[in-house]
Amino acid sequence: MDITQFFPDIGSGFVIGFVVGWAAKKAIKVVAFLIGIYILSLLYLAKIGVISINKEAFSALLGNLENSILVFGDKIIGLAHSISFGTSFLVGFGLGFKKG
Repeated sequence: MDITQFFPDIGSGFVIGFVVGWAAKKAIKVVAFLIGIYILSLLYLAKIGVISINKEAFSALLGNLENSILVFGDKIIGLAHSISFGTSFLVGFGLGFKKG
């Protein structure tokens, strides 16, 4: 077995992982900002009496969001099972997430 046959997988895995990690961090920042603005606007509207917030339904919504994130995490773990592509993808993802 020639080790050089794994170089394209390692290189492409690293580059793709870096880009995905960088983009994921940027997307998380944007989504967190938008969720924060949305929650603040709801709290403001509730304070001035325009709306009333059903706290049980809101908690259920956050629980559904958590389950969606866990399912996405399981899919990423499935991608990482390929050793030559997966490990370099994870290294690139980590560096991209750190730099993003």
